[in-house]
Amino acid sequence: MTALKIYTEDILDSRTEIHYAFHKSLQDITVRHTHDFYEIFLITKGSVKHIINDVNEVIEEGTLVFIRPHDIHQYTKNESDNCELINLAFTKSTIDQLFDYLGDGFNRYRLLNSKFPPSIILSSTERELVKKKIERLHLIPHSQTDDIRTNLRILLIEIMIQYFSKTFWKEGSSKPKWLELLRTEMQKKENFTKGFKMMVDISDRSKEHICREFKKHYDMTPTVFINDIRLNYSVNLLLTTDESIPYIALESGFENLSHFYHLFKKRYDISPGEFRKIKRKNLIPT
Repeated sequence: MTALKIYTEDILDSRTEIHYAFHKSLQDITVRHTHDFYEIFLITKGSVKHIINDVNEVIEEGTLVFIRPHDIHQYTKNESDNCELINLAFTKSTIDQLFDYLGDGFNRYRLLNSKFPPSIILSSTERELVKKKIERLHLIPHSQTDDIRTNLRILLIEIMIQYFSKTFWKEGSSKPKWLELLRTEMQKKENFTKGFKMMVDISDRSKEHICREFKKHYDMTPTVFINDIRLNYSVNLLLTTDESIPYIALESGFENLSHFYHLFKKRYDISPGEFRKIKRKNLIPT
């Protein structure tokens, strides 16, 4: 699956070295993407499905996440729940200088090389504190670029030491290894197009057991998981090919065209044709 690459010069202000945004709805942020800069985001309200490095997870209110340039991610709506988040992006040179300043006692390599982005769930008090500190950057006049850069570094040092030092953020997973392997294998086209039967064949476990474990660890059914992957694949075909919509539906694993239309419109609020017409003009997530 391809991912949109977003570049520093297109997003960040070269004078302040940051980009700040407060999203009150994530309904439009659906494009799988990566970028050549770093990013911290905080879920200030609600929850959202976060597809990160080909793994689907639900992140809850108060979650603080550190995204690295090699991470590939996207957001999708978590059923009927809305989500608000604050996003703070900053340059690679900023984080390199920060880590050089903190020295070898701060294990940058664990932060940068872990399979998944470091994340931590903050208490309500901490969440409001971090939110106010990030928002404070907006109180500095835009013309005072030196002050903005300095305050950004102060904020990042506080966040890194307080929340992303060696002990606090989560690493690894308590999920069964067979289940994580199954999810990884089902990302492959030759598997997700064949559906739930392939999950049973790959895992060598009963349908009932797979359903129980998916509900327990991911709060979704295997069918929802498979359809999410198929929809993501169909989006890439809509955006990168001129193939017909019936062909794309079949190629993505949907044998019933009307069912594909129903699921697509339920997720994106528009038809596949409308999505292609709008999104092929502007792929950058908003």
